[in-house]
Amino acid sequence: MIGDFRTDALHDALGRAPIEDDMLMALLVLSFAGQNVRVDSGAGGVHYGGTRFGRHAARLFTRDGRLSFDRDTLRVAARAALIDVFSCRRGISNSGVVSLVAGHAIGADGYLANMGTEEFLACLSRQSLETAAKGVKLQPCARVRETRAALVEHFKAEAVFVHPCALFAPDPKEVADLIRYGDHFDGSDDEAANVIDGQPADAAAAGNPVEPVATEFDDGEGTLDDHETAFGIAAE
Repeated sequence: MIGDFRTDALHDALGRAPIEDDMLMALLVLSFAGQNVRVDSGAGGVHYGGTRFGRHAARLFTRDGRLSFDRDTLRVAARAALIDVFSCRRGISNSGVVSLVAGHAIGADGYLANMGTEEFLACLSRQSLETAAKGVKLQPCARVRETRAALVEHFKAEAVFVHPCALFAPDPKEVADLIRYGDHFDGSDDEAANVIDGQPADAAAAGNPVEPVATEFDDGEGTLDDHETAFGIAAE
């Protein structure tokens, strides 16, 4: 019961208490160090809160266990935590569209490595290679491997090649899908009443069930609207 009391009080304070921006960032770093957190990291491996993120959180404490930090230390801890979380790799570590949004927001395009290498160019079709060659004013050769070799030599000495599909350009449809998670909670009571067992009434009536969208937090203790109201109070 004490755990329930503490959790309710913590959530209420997070929603209503005045909290400085630096402290909010520090608490976000701390949250990843929780023992209930698992991250399939693009930096390598599966990390549970304390095994990887604990070291980032540790930067924010004094030796006697007090939460105390300067802004530079906080920035380092936040960057390190974000590096361990965001991933564009294929597979279980893929963060999805949010990683592309993040990369676009901070100008990660400027940090992409040179793709004008034999290893990468070997993955491209003849048409893509010829397009790349024309883009740097090289005449495509009769053979694909010759065009590829010419590009490799060019990008060794002249410039950096970044394939357009590698740029951090989030798919608008995926972003729209992400935004719709928030839109779901903005409907009126009438719209909420037009739902049967978590599905739109017309879909359920037609016998075409759709995947339900959760309308409450995992612990069942209040909707997103409740929390947004609390955030509004805190902001005032």
